[in-house]
Amino acid sequence: MGFETLDEKAERELFRLYRYYWREAGRCRDAKAYLAGCVMLGAALETLLMLIVNVYPEEAVATGRMPMYRGTPKPLLTWRLQTLLAVAKGAGWLPSTLNVGEHEWSKRRARVGDYAEITRMIRNLAHPARYHLDHSRKRVTARYLQHQFEIVLACQEWLEKYNMDRLTEHMRQEGLM
Repeated sequence: MGFETLDEKAERELFRLYRYYWREAGRCRDAKAYLAGCVMLGAALETLLMLIVNVYPEEAVATGRMPMYRGTPKPLLTWRLQTLLAVAKGAGWLPSTLNVGEHEWSKRRARVGDYAEITRMIRNLAHPARYHLDHSRKRVTARYLQHQFEIVLACQEWLEKYNMDRLTEHMRQEGLM
């Protein structure tokens, strides 16, 4: 059971949006609008994950974490960041070892997928209730934003490596290497 993936036009638009969100986060950093920059980087990560799911839909389905509505898979453009992260971690695109909310944070055990969850959590501070519950009386600083830049860049590099490895494998199977 598959889901509605992106057509070529939507895929091009998501590539454009990724670059736009990244630039906007830089503008937010320059303007000292650190929470806004974190929100932009969360959107950039969400865009990257939609693009990788679009390239490997069979692997996304195989995780069993696809969002459903009344027994039917939801179209990719309606997936939430939380679901995209669950699929990416389940498929091994963004490895993780920690379960969000179950264990205390372990910098030693944390992998790129665990850090991506931090980006989601910081992005969600745009919601007043989430900010009140998770970050009350604290500020989102330049350091938070810099950390988010590093995380999203690390996720991009992991996804690029995964894609390159798969392409290389395919070329070997086709006798092109």
